[in-house]
Amino acid sequence: MDSYGSDIELDSGGDVVFTDDGELSVITGGVLVAQDVRTELMLSPGSCFWAPEFGKGLEDALKGPNDIDVEGALRAAAFNDERINFDSISTSQLEGGRYQLSFKLIDGVEPVVLLFDLDVR
Repeated sequence: MDSYGSDIELDSGGDVVFTDDGELSVITGGVLVAQDVRTELMLSPGSCFWAPEFGKGLEDALKGPNDIDVEGALRAAAFNDERINFDSISTSQLEGGRYQLSFKLIDGVEPVVLLFDLDVR
């Protein structure tokens, strides 16, 4: 698989990124896959009207009195993406409410690493 598609780039807050000349910034490859996984994890289910089943609502779930398996949710989001080598998925809990998700793309050599700051104290 040599193409993972392309999409509009979003910043860490989910806002659209523009180039210096005012055009929409477009991303491809591993950066796009990472953005898609992060977006699915953070969006609440039902918030995407064209795909109401999309979204894990991880950040919202942590605000309530839930006993959520964060690492399980991270692994599940990566596992659901066909562009990711399932055997390469790993997670770890870091200090201060931070979590790390790591995976390799189907034809990738270098891991893609995503960090999530989920400390909601």
